[in-house]
Amino acid sequence: MGTSRPFLRSIPRKSLAVFLLGVFCIFSTFGIASDILDMGREPVLHYVLGVLLAGSFSIIYALCGFILRKDFWKAFLPIFAVHFALMNVLGRALPTAPRLLQMDASEITRLHTRLTFDALAVVAAMALGYAFFLIVFITEGRRYFRVHAEMALAAEIHHVIVPGIEMKLGEFEFYGRSVPSSEVGGDLIDVAGSEENWVAYLADVSGHGVAPGVVMGMVKSAARMLLSSGDDGRHLMARLNEVLFPLKKPDMFATFCFVAKCGDGLRVGLAGHPAILKFSAKTGEITLLEGPNMPLGILPAGDFATSEIQTERGEMFALYTDGLLEAANAAGEEFGIKRLQAELQKHAKEPLDVIYKSLQESVARHGTQFDDQSLLLIRRM
Repeated sequence: MGTSRPFLRSIPRKSLAVFLLGVFCIFSTFGIASDILDMGREPVLHYVLGVLLAGSFSIIYALCGFILRKDFWKAFLPIFAVHFALMNVLGRALPTAPRLLQMDASEITRLHTRLTFDALAVVAAMALGYAFFLIVFITEGRRYFRVHAEMALAAEIHHVIVPGIEMKLGEFEFYGRSVPSSEVGGDLIDVAGSEENWVAYLADVSGHGVAPGVVMGMVKSAARMLLSSGDDGRHLMARLNEVLFPLKKPDMFATFCFVAKCGDGLRVGLAGHPAILKFSAKTGEITLLEGPNMPLGILPAGDFATSEIQTERGEMFALYTDGLLEAANAAGEEFGIKRLQAELQKHAKEPLDVIYKSLQESVARHGTQFDDQSLLLIRRM
């Protein structure tokens, strides 16, 4: 039921009202049909109330279908019981006139007039119902195709902003991909700089859809601008936080992690992001590099701690988003950090593209993707 309410709210009120009018018109014919079966003998008030009851309860059934979706049957029987009871009350309060065994000319004329009226009423109700449905179909069809075109454009922009990464800078090689869970993702992977001064980073904007995608584009633009001004990563997160805070919705934020070349060593930093995995070629062990910082965009300003580390040939770093960890199987068990570590350790000495493919296939085998999944691998050759 919780997922159906956003669906119902997503339908414009005008379209919903017109649709329900169409439902009323189509199913009000049940009340007219009842008069036809009774050979036009229903009292006028009975006739009108019967038509209104048939149309009104059809709207209630339709709304229950919208709201309850698969659980519609839970409400159908109680509503039908009320509907049936009201029809019985109406029949007893305003009974149908007794059937005549013989009819004179005036009675035949009255019956002919009444049944002609019923037939015309059925045609009018069906025509109106069809017209209302057609209005909704055309209106919502235009809206759908407009939104679909906008989403297709946004997805194309996303592919441009977040392309796959496969490159080398000096003695380091990089490989990364971002797989959105919908048309537009909120994850960002990027590598910028030169052989002597580069930053490889990964960001995960909260939420799904176009809004996080827009914020993700702002993160990349701001990061590239800051890096082009000569920032080596020491103040990157603090400055990104200052840029993002006033440009997003209050409930949005971005987790962030990076590895940057800093002299002969590397500098790493994390802001509310899952730990960076570091594989040692000498020991074959994996170390978790964690950070105490909160995500970007929560407070207008703040200090973001980073740390310097030394690196040796063959060492590899894995930057990833929690979409990989949260892929769940049918039993609700998530892929988790332990499986990610084990899979990385198993293939750590293979080419980066092979490692990425193995990890992605392992996650896909485990369970369904619910969130954007991004992975950026860095190795010192």
